Amino acid sequence: MQVARRAGLPVPRVICYGEHPGSPHAPVSILMTRVPGDELGRVYVKLSETDRNSILQQLKGYLEAMRRWESPWGEDRICSLLGTAVRSVRIPNHLAGPFETEPEFNEYLLGPAWAGGFQSEAEYKHALDRAKKMEEMSHRIVFTHSDLKHHNIMVQGGRTTGFLDWESAGWYPDYWDFTTILRFALEDFWWYGFLMELGGDSYLAELDCERALTCLTSASYYWWPILGRVCRPFLDRARHVYLTEPWLRIGLGSGCME
Repeated sequence: MQVARRAGLPVPRVICYGEHPGSPHAPVSILMTRVPGDELGRVYVKLSETDRNSILQQLKGYLEAMRRWESPWGEDRICSLLGTAVRSVRIPNHLAGPFETEPEFNEYLLGPAWAGGFQSEAEYKHALDRAKKMEEMSHRIVFTHSDLKHHNIMVQGGRTTGFLDWESAGWYPDYWDFTTILRFALEDFWWYGFLMELGGDSYLAELDCERALTCLTSASYYWWPILGRVCRPFLDRARHVYLTEPWLRIGLGSGCME
């Protein structure tokens, strides 16, 4: 956050840092200043079109500025700000790397793929083929927030007042900020359209790969077994709707509902 702050981005100021070795899912913590405003997701529907557009344009400017930063670790390396492993709930086991090339990164992401969540071998192979299309693409490695959800964007008076949750930031392929947050977004939700205007429309092919990859590797996420137990009634209903209402399908393989 200090790097982003010095570069002119609106972020909190870090007051102190703590380590908690007895907490494997949250081994560190920070105390920071409060950011003024409200979460974008809480107030978006109440905003005027003028304020919505103003916030969108500001976010575009901030993202474009971040993506122009030159990595001190070389133009191909995928890594944290310090050149070490990247940390993200999107990544199998949540901590991995660093990776010297994008193909190496892609290979790691696909490593935990399994057929257990699919109803047939054909469905599994179809999802695998979709995910592997990422191998046919190449991308710039750019500085990325990596968790740019609407609850991590603070706004006030038609302007962006802060970005939160920088723990996953680092150098990633240029699609990462968009597909990571779009993979579960419904197309009739305002956030989906907002992200398309923000730049996500340039990565629709990557988004399809990402959704297939999520279905293939969901068992490698720590939170998935817990979510499956707690939300089983919801997931069963969601799967029924997914299978019986084709118009609701958003590119997710049925394995996601297993």
